[in-house]
Amino acid sequence: MTQAATLSAATLPAPAHAGSGTILIRRLRFLAAMGVAGVIFYYFGWWVARPPDPLSAVALMTLDQGVIAMAELLGLAVVVSGLAVAICGANSAERGPLAVAVGLATLAARAEHMDKLVLYRLTSAPQGSAAADFAFPTWAFVAETWLWLALIGVGFVVGRWVESWFTPVQTPAPMRPATDAGADIRQSGGTVAISVAIAWILLSYFVAGYAYPIERGQIYFGVAFAFLAASLISHWLFQLRTRTWLLVVVGLVASAAYVYGGPPDEMLEAAAKFGFFIPLAPLARPLPIEYAALGAIGVLIERDVMELLAAMFGIGPAESDSASGAA
Repeated sequence: MTQAATLSAATLPAPAHAGSGTILIRRLRFLAAMGVAGVIFYYFGWWVARPPDPLSAVALMTLDQGVIAMAELLGLAVVVSGLAVAICGANSAERGPLAVAVGLATLAARAEHMDKLVLYRLTSAPQGSAAADFAFPTWAFVAETWLWLALIGVGFVVGRWVESWFTPVQTPAPMRPATDAGADIRQSGGTVAISVAIAWILLSYFVAGYAYPIERGQIYFGVAFAFLAASLISHWLFQLRTRTWLLVVVGLVASAAYVYGGPPDEMLEAAAKFGFFIPLAPLARPLPIEYAALGAIGVLIERDVMELLAAMFGIGPAESDSASGAA
């Protein structure tokens, strides 16, 4: 036996960080998983949730069998999230909900915008119903946003389950002292408050105003970037590891946007009577599916962007972890 073979395990050098080749393979697997999710929802999701009017937008409220469509979309979400985690490999449970969000964003991109949905509902309002309540049903938009977020949340469950395939069975860890529940509540409350405020301000700035037409790229960039920036800043200020509260932030911002940014009832009634176009407020322009999907994308890629920023400034993994922990 050579001297190198007789070295003990304690004298061997510590394993190095993942090399550039390993990182490249991980990135390619990530892109492949998101591509598969987009293709599945682009074709099969469109077959399930396509609007009855080709010039309308994707919305559950326009479907005759919304419950059946939601069940079918739930099945697609399970398949997509499981495939995404299986493709990305170990330690990739959050790729499951991200894949569902990417799929929903791809599905929404096949149809039209919020203004076309409002116009469609104005012209198809049943006799005897209030045009304002039917054309822009505020609470229906709020409920649908939370339904889309719940669909994305299914990816967390499926992702954890598929991730367990790659993780060996470990012995139970010793009991740890109970954490301060009050500190957890303060961290969660601070994260929600700061994230809501930052996302609201950025959305008001990045989404075009009344005088401008709705542009797909602007909506997608504005919503995703607003929640990404909110997640980055809240992660810097507070030590919150779960993404559930940040998904709640998406629902809260979207709900407030529809409640306070919806067109007045008088304008909707006049539009239904005289047939003119309704300019929408900036915060009410994204569809519920766009708020849920793009907001979730911004929240769930926060760690990837954090790693990219750390690499740009030459901060190693240990340094970035300690910096975020100190915040």
